[in-house]
Amino acid sequence: MKNNISMGMGGTLVLVIFVVLCLTVFATLSFTTAYSDLKLVNKTQEMTSDYYIIEGIAEKKLSEIFNTMIAAAHGDINDYYHSLSALLSRIEDVTVINSDKNNFNIYYEVHGDKNQKICVTLRISNDITNKPTYEILTWNLANIKLPVYEEEYIDLWEGIE
Repeated sequence: MKNNISMGMGGTLVLVIFVVLCLTVFATLSFTTAYSDLKLVNKTQEMTSDYYIIEGIAEKKLSEIFNTMIAAAHGDINDYYHSLSALLSRIEDVTVINSDKNNFNIYYEVHGDKNQKICVTLRISNDITNKPTYEILTWNLANIKLPVYEEEYIDLWEGIE
């Protein structure tokens, strides 16, 4: 006895519908993944662009501070830190932290548009040859405002009383 079992038209149709459904699901998943990647790339590009803008502004401010140091060095070497402190007070957003002769530190921040800022701390010194120098103590990228996450506890298991 010979059995001829064939799928017939109904089996082929079910198989085609299953394949089309699988391809549709995979296409949808690929599209949503690509769209998420696009949004991430755009946000990264904006953050990177903002970083380089504020990095340039921080470098310009450092150059302005160094030019102020050179201008203060042309005066009396004994009065260097006092005149430097007076000249630095004219530069916007520059704060003198310590103003004694052995530890003269200044601090400034540059704010960006994308919730980031660069914080810079410098140690300034003036040697016997009257050459002003600085040492960068910190040059950090930080968030301007940290996001606030509310802690919310949801008790899913009510338990048995």
